[in-house]
Amino acid sequence: MVEYSERQGTPVCMSQSPLEKAVQFHRHVCPGLLMGVRAAEFALQFLRVSPDRDEELVAIVETDSCAVDAIQAVLGCTFGKGNLVFLDHGKHVYTIASRERHRAVRIAQKWGNLRGAEFERFRALAQKTDLSEEEELEREELRGRILEQIMSLPFEELFDYREVQLDLPPRASIHPSVRCVRCGEGVMQTRAVETGQGWLCRPCAGEA
Repeated sequence: MVEYSERQGTPVCMSQSPLEKAVQFHRHVCPGLLMGVRAAEFALQFLRVSPDRDEELVAIVETDSCAVDAIQAVLGCTFGKGNLVFLDHGKHVYTIASRERHRAVRIAQKWGNLRGAEFERFRALAQKTDLSEEEELEREELRGRILEQIMSLPFEELFDYREVQLDLPPRASIHPSVRCVRCGEGVMQTRAVETGQGWLCRPCAGEA
């Protein structure tokens, strides 16, 4: 069922579950996506908030894995709105904050909960491009068991979490653009480098 938001004037599906939203966004089901769904659902419950509409929530993610697609789809925190912050730490850690409630929760995947022979075998099959028919059947059987495990295990067996104090970034703002004197492309002024010859984008200034 699709209904229209009176405030935004855009179609919003009112009947989709968090998992369905994440799968529709990510386009397939995988263990990483489901871990993100569990983290996002828990954050909403812990903070007692609804999915974001206008930057009420902020998500700070320390990985660029599949789970972040679930964070975006379920929580509504996106790069475009400026309330999804990426820290390239390579860690399955997600800090979700509510501006209105002045609360934040840090959620970290527990070490070893998605390891073991079964999971390693699934990972090997998922990365293989020339599967035999038997291997395809084995991969799907393993996928089903792993996905069921992720969605059914108590949250505390998958993640550690704690409430944290967080200085939230300001709400997104629109900045003027300037033209790079070297490549001629437009660049946000706050990201440009001012020189004696004029503005330079960071790649042209050698800061990429």
